[in-house]
Amino acid sequence: MGVRKLIHCRAVLLAMALVGVAGCDRFAAVTGGDLDHNPDYTRARNAAAAGDFHVAETFYNKTLRALPNAGQAHLELGVLCDEKLGDPIAAIYHYRQFLELEPNSDRRQVVEGYIERAKLALAAKLPAATGADPGELLRLQSENSALRQENASLRAHAAEVEHATNAVTSSGPSPAMVPPLVTTNPPPATGARTHTVQKGDTLFSIAVRYYGTRSAWEKIYSANRTTLPSKDQLKIGQQLVIP
Repeated sequence: MGVRKLIHCRAVLLAMALVGVAGCDRFAAVTGGDLDHNPDYTRARNAAAAGDFHVAETFYNKTLRALPNAGQAHLELGVLCDEKLGDPIAAIYHYRQFLELEPNSDRRQVVEGYIERAKLALAAKLPAATGADPGELLRLQSENSALRQENASLRAHAAEVEHATNAVTSSGPSPAMVPPLVTTNPPPATGARTHTVQKGDTLFSIAVRYYGTRSAWEKIYSANRTTLPSKDQLKIGQQLVIP
């Protein structure tokens, strides 16, 4: 077996460790899209195979900022947080993201088992006499993990905007010559809040930002049905009404 294939197999076996399934194709990268061609994804897998787990986490997060709907990357990062980084909260978040993005996956039952295992790991870390409801604590901590992911995405977007602004200022036309962004969305009702969709946004992350819970995504979706064909078809620059 060549060195490259050996590295690939070690990365795959990291994700398969707790189900005891043999073979290197159990967690193969998803077909289609840009995941297989994303250099940060390749760096993440290679770092995980080499035992550089914190480096791997960094590159997985960079991958997900560029490709937030890459379910396979969420799954592999969840396994990494679960087994190597000792972070069950982040693991649960990424496992759930995978199940939302790939609800019909043949690995659903296995991943649900991972979630239950991570819950037990989290419960073992909690003080015995906190008096808090474990289920509610888990929900709050999982949403906190979602907020951390959203904040990372927003920081990356802000850096991109600043870079683009500096480029226009130094070499492009003056701001007065740049045509305004044209949107086909109807203007929101007077007094209504709006949110401009940015790279990495989902209805779930927007719901957490404005309401503190992912379950409020349906409220936002209902208020924008005329401009959203489905809950997964957000466009960068689109304005959403936040009821």
